[in-house]
Amino acid sequence: MKQVVTGDNLSQIAQKVGGDEKGVQSAMGMALPMLMSSMAGTASKPGGADLLSSMMGQMGGASPMDNLGSFLGGPAAAGGSSMVTSLLGSQLAPIQNAIAKKTGLPPAIVGRVLEIATPMLLGYVGKSFTGQKVEPQAITSLLGEQSRMAMQASPDAANLAKQFLESQPEAAGVTGMFKKLLGK
Repeated sequence: MKQVVTGDNLSQIAQKVGGDEKGVQSAMGMALPMLMSSMAGTASKPGGADLLSSMMGQMGGASPMDNLGSFLGGPAAAGGSSMVTSLLGSQLAPIQNAIAKKTGLPPAIVGRVLEIATPMLLGYVGKSFTGQKVEPQAITSLLGEQSRMAMQASPDAANLAKQFLESQPEAAGVTGMFKKLLGK
């Protein structure tokens, strides 16, 4: 996924969200592992894998990374708003604000980054299941492993998740998933 936030892809995303490339790259670097962790948490709950399968189905089998320019210019990018809200729920604003604080980007731009990153990530995961039925255990396993690797590869995202945990008392939802990933 890191190759997505380099070169022309990064330029296109930064232009679409209205942010500078360095800030958008940093925001994506934190957003992708956090979204992956949230997807892993969702998949591990009853009905969660079905919800993710439904979101992947909304994308019609296409992956935004196959043609990023077309994705960013089309209606599919607009669908990211409802997807990120479904994944993060009430935790969306605190995560958005934490990433904004870390990157220096305005929260609204970070919100747009999250809206673009979510369908990109769903497309990436969906490609792993091309031609197969998305079984709950398989998607939970894939996302759990991918989220652990993503957090390990992104110290900024892992640190942000730790900071987020310290400020959030409940252990459910995204917060609970971060606690599992970070061994808290």
